[in-house]
Amino acid sequence: MTARRKRKVTSASHFGKKSTVDGYKFDSQKELDFYLRYIKNSGYEFEVQKNLVLVDKFTLGSHNVRSVSYRADFVVLDRGRIKHIYDIKNGFNNYAIDFKSQLKFKLVAQKYHVPVEVVVLRKHDFKVGILGTTKKIETQVRTNIDYEYSELI
Repeated sequence: MTARRKRKVTSASHFGKKSTVDGYKFDSQKELDFYLRYIKNSGYEFEVQKNLVLVDKFTLGSHNVRSVSYRADFVVLDRGRIKHIYDIKNGFNNYAIDFKSQLKFKLVAQKYHVPVEVVVLRKHDFKVGILGTTKKIETQVRTNIDYEYSELI
């Protein structure tokens, strides 16, 4: 009889049910619900599962070092400028948002000058917060995406 290794449970190991709607692929039911309730009919341009390059590929001696990217759940655009970068999570704790994600959120803010807004979907609204700032920013409850991220700070 072989011994079974116990897998460490992390937020990354709990992918939700994947689905495709309107030609977009969603990693979880919560992402799909956020799309249907707040993104799809918002009137804003948007991209789903948008890959944002944080560090370009570079050469180190005779070897290439891979680029570093962050895949945003949603990027909302207003007249061509980024209005929101959303990441849908189950909570605001370290279990739901691991250190690697927090680091990438900071790199996104540095490169694109727009913070990643962490969203926790609720029955009739959503909580949104910005992480990684030197001063703790309280989460806020929103019922639509028609606001500026600067209102959160």
